[in-house]
Amino acid sequence: MAGDYLDHKLECPFCGVIRLNIPADAKPTTAIRCAECGKYLGTWDELQTDFEQQGGTDGVFRLDNGRIRKLDSSR
Repeated sequence: MAGDYLDHKLECPFCGVIRLNIPADAKPTTAIRCAECGKYLGTWDELQTDFEQQGGTDGVFRLDNGRIRKLDSSR
């Protein structure tokens, strides 16, 4: 099971925050940038895959319409 914090591609290696600038019409090849510093983080497909590998679909976080939400740990 994933830990309490996300890491890898979702966390910006330049400024350390997890704030993604995701266009509403993002496609798998859309370039995603950090909303804080503007640096390139990867494609939308790469970021979604990384999130899923960290337990995003059944862990403590959920990715929904480009927003990351922490789930209640009692679920």
